[in-house]
Amino acid sequence: MDGKILIAGGTGLVGANLTFKSLQLGLPVVSTRFRNSNPVFSEICVKYDFLDFEQCLEATRNKQSVVLGAAFTYGAKKNIENPTSFILPNLKISAGLLEASAQNKVKTVVIISSTTLYQPADYPIREDDLDLNISPYHSYIGVGWYNRYLEQLASFYAKTYGMKVIIFRPTSLYGPYDKFDDESSHVVPALIRRALNKDLSFQVWGSPQVVRDFIYIEDFVNDILYSLKHNDIPSNTPFNICNGSTLSIGDAAIMILKACGRDTEISFNNDKPASIPYRAVDDTKYRRYFGYKERTSFEAGIKKTVDWYKKTIKRESD
Repeated sequence: MDGKILIAGGTGLVGANLTFKSLQLGLPVVSTRFRNSNPVFSEICVKYDFLDFEQCLEATRNKQSVVLGAAFTYGAKKNIENPTSFILPNLKISAGLLEASAQNKVKTVVIISSTTLYQPADYPIREDDLDLNISPYHSYIGVGWYNRYLEQLASFYAKTYGMKVIIFRPTSLYGPYDKFDDESSHVVPALIRRALNKDLSFQVWGSPQVVRDFIYIEDFVNDILYSLKHNDIPSNTPFNICNGSTLSIGDAAIMILKACGRDTEISFNNDKPASIPYRAVDDTKYRRYFGYKERTSFEAGIKKTVDWYKKTIKRESD
């Protein structure tokens, strides 16, 4: 893995974990932040505003690889209440970084897409099953079509400039440095926060039968680093990234309660914003190129995440 790596969006779930893992491995990385004032990130991340194209150019200059992780992201509640709020800024960020990477002759760009781009399916869907003539789930229309466009845009840059583009479609990511508030968090961090706050009833939004494939963030970070190290990972080819086993939200809630050491009844509120009933992917193509990689079980990943969050809460209260 030669040359400097730019991690655009170093304070988000993916970017933060990728930054710390890269530093542990002694890799030559430059990580960026936007608004985050956390002293840990202020110390290790360079501040950039990627809505400004000149700053995109500055950040990508003399970089060998760029991981495009800078984006405005929200949970189910925000996506339902204001489903277009992220589109304009994210289009500007993604297009700006791709154009700047091309102008600065960056060799490899990693695109972090999403499984929200798939059309409805009640089975583990493959990459080639994506049908652009069928829209994503209704609640994913905005984010789904955005990711479809992002992949097409990245493909255009790859073909036009000979830039290697690696596309990942991860399922439901969770782990340290996620968002843990009700307004913007996804289901796992929201439930962890609620389970640890014993003043709150343990309420889960939506149905317990909702099915997901949860992947621990460290597993995904390792996949990104592997792709940058191995030249045989093909360009302009999307890869589904998943744990490989599905779990209902009801079962996930039980495991989260156990990890948090809380013994209480679970209530499910179907009046609150919920997401789609089933989402899982087939990772056969991933295994063909990456080989078999052991994944962190949900139980183990939740324990690691809860332990990290408890330490974070303690630091903030000291």
